[in-house]
Amino acid sequence: MSENTIGRVIGETNTRNFQFTVEEGEEPAVFEYVKISIQDQVDGEKKFQDVLAQVIDIQRRNPAMENGTPIEAVETMTEQGIDNTNTVARAQVIGYMGATGVTKPRYAPKPGTEVEIAPDEFLEKFTTVDDGLNIGTMLTRESVNAELDVEGLNRHLAILAATGAGKSHTTGVLIEELLEKGASMLAIDPHGDYVKMSQEKNEGFEHTDKIRVFKARNPGGDEYQIKVKTSKLGWRKLSELAGIREDFTNQRKIMRNAVNHIKEEKGENYSYSLEDIIDTLEKIQDDLILLDGDEENKTETVEHAEKVQFKIERLESYGIFGTTEVNFDSLLSPQQLTVLDLSGIPFKAQDLISELVLERIYEARVRHSLGESGETYDYPVFTIVEEAHRLCPSSSSRSESGPRTKEKLSEIASEGRKFGTFLTLITQRPSKIDEDVLSQCNSMIVQRIVNEMDQSSIKAASESMAGGMINELPGLNVGDAIITGPAVKVPSTVHIRERKTEHGGDDIDISRKLSQAREDSMENENTTDRLGEKDSLDL
Repeated sequence: MSENTIGRVIGETNTRNFQFTVEEGEEPAVFEYVKISIQDQVDGEKKFQDVLAQVIDIQRRNPAMENGTPIEAVETMTEQGIDNTNTVARAQVIGYMGATGVTKPRYAPKPGTEVEIAPDEFLEKFTTVDDGLNIGTMLTRESVNAELDVEGLNRHLAILAATGAGKSHTTGVLIEELLEKGASMLAIDPHGDYVKMSQEKNEGFEHTDKIRVFKARNPGGDEYQIKVKTSKLGWRKLSELAGIREDFTNQRKIMRNAVNHIKEEKGENYSYSLEDIIDTLEKIQDDLILLDGDEENKTETVEHAEKVQFKIERLESYGIFGTTEVNFDSLLSPQQLTVLDLSGIPFKAQDLISELVLERIYEARVRHSLGESGETYDYPVFTIVEEAHRLCPSSSSRSESGPRTKEKLSEIASEGRKFGTFLTLITQRPSKIDEDVLSQCNSMIVQRIVNEMDQSSIKAASESMAGGMINELPGLNVGDAIITGPAVKVPSTVHIRERKTEHGGDDIDISRKLSQAREDSMENENTTDRLGEKDSLDL
């Protein structure tokens, strides 16, 4: 028997999994990788192959300490060192390195076969790739790197975890690795989780200057204001954004006439604003502008103009429309992360900006791929969407129409890889994200998930997420993850490495804030005492 042997196969086996009894003192951890020799058909003949398997369950049993055994008997056996404990582990077969990559054996392991802990050099064949993205180490083996295959991200990725389990941290690590490779990235960031990535956390990361933050609200000195150019949208798109449906023909006519009047008055290429449209609508109501057919239906025209004005004013209140737009080279460049910081603005405004920016980038990639003229972009784009369940909800969790961004994300999920636009969707509620979109994220990084509905959604969406792995999700520690899909050679259980950049999504330190509040309260009391009753301030 080999010195590395920890047990032998027992009981019934099949091509998917097997059980093995474990030698005393050699018990493996759950998720540990083991090696076993299995015969398989190779080049027309049976040959023994070194097969990788992963421990997915461990059970320990002492026949002398079954249910109902008196406590006194248990204590006596324990004190006398009587131990008949038997450990049985269950392992899932992963495969061996064949001519075309990882190959599943078509034969079951034979009972009695030795089971060994997989040596590091053997395991590395399954966990590392050429020019891979180093996101951490194997959970049970700190000496073995865990790497993602960037080619596997072309079929989209989902990062799924309960709040506080580390999904934003994991996304930050992925961004750091992609920046190292020269990727063009857009992060739709509703809470400002990635705005601090331009701050280096420790030495060794050279690309903090390649992180550009666009804010919808109150940009700082090194940040950019995100604005949508009103005139570039045209009256049809503006009508759509304002909620003027196609069957509201009279309101759409008013909108079209208002925009056409502005162009006639100030020139075809004039960059008009929403304020210009509102001003024109007011003039229509005040009889300062006469539209065709107004003579007979003036009352109706005024009513329709009032309704259109109300909807355009609501658009204007979002504060995201202007007379200029962000230069495309600023919005997207090679080896650059563009953070779209949407914190502090209403959800409807977040939705509008996300849809319009995604549409602009996606259409640029489509035009490049098809050789068309216009605004184009030469390189693949990795689009990262935080809070994806809000922008792309399931049909059961929102109204029938849903957010505007959902349609564009659905299109990119189904067609984007043809045009070099790849999604990374991040959510703590996978059961609330659109089922079709989630199922098209062929790779998944799953961290701790407790909710059973969310676990079921993950299992339904992932072909490679085994039932045993799903059962382990609630027990994962912060920073631990299970990775499946084409981004890895084999389903992998990893611990995500430390970030090289600052994380911006930390929770409020409640204890520190309360302590500060107590100090401020005491200072206010002292101030009141010094003022005295006669010097008190009347407000």
